[in-house]
This record gives sequence, C-alpha cells and structure tokens, in this order.
Amino acid sequence: MYCDFWKLRELPFQNAPDAKFLYKSNQHAEALSRLTYLLRAKEPCGVFVGTYGCGKTLLLHAVQRLFATQGYAFSTVTNPRLSDLDMLRMITYGFTKGEVATGKGDAIMALERVLRATNQDGKHPVVVIDEAHAIEDEKVFEELRLLLNYQTETKSLLTLVLAGQSELKNKVESNKQLNQRVSMKITLGALNKAEVRAYIAHRLSTAGAAVKIFDDGAADAVFSVSGGIPRWINNICHMSMLGAFMSQRKTVDAGIVKKAVSSMEINIAG
Repeated sequence: MYCDFWKLRELPFQNAPDAKFLYKSNQHAEALSRLTYLLRAKEPCGVFVGTYGCGKTLLLHAVQRLFATQGYAFSTVTNPRLSDLDMLRMITYGFTKGEVATGKGDAIMALERVLRATNQDGKHPVVVIDEAHAIEDEKVFEELRLLLNYQTETKSLLTLVLAGQSELKNKVESNKQLNQRVSMKITLGALNKAEVRAYIAHRLSTAGAAVKIFDDGAADAVFSVSGGIPRWINNICHMSMLGAFMSQRKTVDAGIVKKAVSSMEINIAG
C-alpha cells in the first residue's frame, strides 16, 4: 500500500480495535479511568454508551489487555441479539471455550460453577456485552440483572459491563431493578477540532511516521466532514493518504482530503 512511501511500519488508520493506537483525549482518558475504577473496585455493573464509531470497543480492548494480566478473567459477547438462554451459554463459553449446557437450568448451574471456580482461583470474572443496545428481548436484560445476584457476603462474584450506542441508556433505565444495580455510567462523544489534529498525529506517530503528513488544513477538513467520529476519521484519512500516494504527494492538504471525501460519496457531518 503506501507504508513504504512514508516509511511506516503499518497502516495507521485501520478500524481494528488495536489498543496501541488508543488516543487518550480528555474524555477518552476519563472513560478509561472510570472503567479502570469499575474493575479495580470490582463493582457489580457499569454502563458505557456513546455514538457509533466513537471508540468504545477500542477502549474496552485496552482495558481488557490491561486487566487480563492482573488476575481478571473476561467473557465478551459481541453479538447480543440472543435469547436469554443463548446469552447465558455465550457468556459461559467466553470463559471456558468448551462445550456448554443446552438446557436453561443446566446453563445457569454451569455458569455459576464457572464464576465460583474463577473466584476460587483468585481471579475476578468480567462479563462484557458489546453492542448491548441491540438487545431486543427484555428477558435478556432480566437474565443479565440476575447475574448480579451471584455474590458472597462481602463482594460480587462478577462485574458486568454493558456497552453500546446512546439508546442503551434508556433501555437500561427502563428496567428499574437493573438500573438500581448500575454503579457507574460512562458516556463517550466525538472529538473536537484540536483533538482531531492530535488524534491524526498520534496514529501516524504510532505507525512510525517521522514527519508531519497531514497539514493543519487537512486535519481541519477531516474534522469538518467526520464530525469528530474516530471511525470516520480513520476512513477519510486512509483514503486521503491513498490519494496523496497516488499523486506522489508527501503532504496531505485540504484539497486532497476533499477529493478523498468526494470519492467516498459521503456527507457525514452534514
């Protein structure tokens, strides 16, 4: 691709949740700090919401990479459009990676055994439900609430993290019993203009860039079109770098960004 042209180690604007590319804006740093507290304090439940593409999944991966080496066991469900039984089975599979029970009673007992065994091994189980706004069956939220009943006299046996788009907050609040068990709510939004400049520079530096590739006008054009949403910033920057490479231009300016956006046929922020 264009890595050799700019002497980069890897593509800087892929949308894969690679934790090393995490840019800690003030709000991203705050969200990371709150997620860190949620897990260190072994609180029962947290809700993490934000606009599509704002970086929630990347933050979750960063947290998991940090805590997986500190005595925490994770089970992550990324497609939560499941029945209540299948949700239990997927959570159990996430911890064991083995065969799981097919009947509901057996599934409940199997998951409880896994949670208790994990705690006895000195580890704290964390259940992450990503894209939780996509849960359509209220029974699934109720089953997740019931997971929070697994506890000893002094602590919860697991921490549940529900992450998703903004509508998740209303879904959780509509289940009053679940909402009462939520100890922390975290919101993540778009980046501002200055943060977009810093975000682009951070990802390029992480990929090995030794010089400034996007001038300020280009970065501001990316902000204008993307609305500060990292997923769109990545797409626009990637296409802009490809356009600059095709033209053998070492610096990306606003004109190159506008051509890239035109080729993508998008009007994100408008």
